Amino acid sequence: MPRNTGLFNGLFNDIKPVVRDMPVASVVFDKNGAFTVTLSDGEIWAQAAEDEVHHPARWRDPGPHMLVTIAPDAMHTFSMTVAGEDRFYKVKRIR
Repeated sequence: MPRNTGLFNGLFNDIKPVVRDMPVASVVFDKNGAFTVTLSDGEIWAQAAEDEVHHPARWRDPGPHMLVTIAPDAMHTFSMTVAGEDRFYKVKRIR
């Protein structure tokens, strides 16, 4: 499990991603539109409940060509970005 960081992460230190350009094995959406992503290495990350309302994912064709980067963020959270997109999603690691 990645180490959580503090409130001022990124202000006084370099943010190092815990996952960089990892292919997505599968994506599942729940009834509210929140996603759960399984990466090619078996890690499972889910969209944070507080994020699903503000940042719904609208991927047309999620799959192995989709590369994600996940980095620690402020307040003990993680941010996921998808290559080719200009938005980020708050996620938590499930497994």
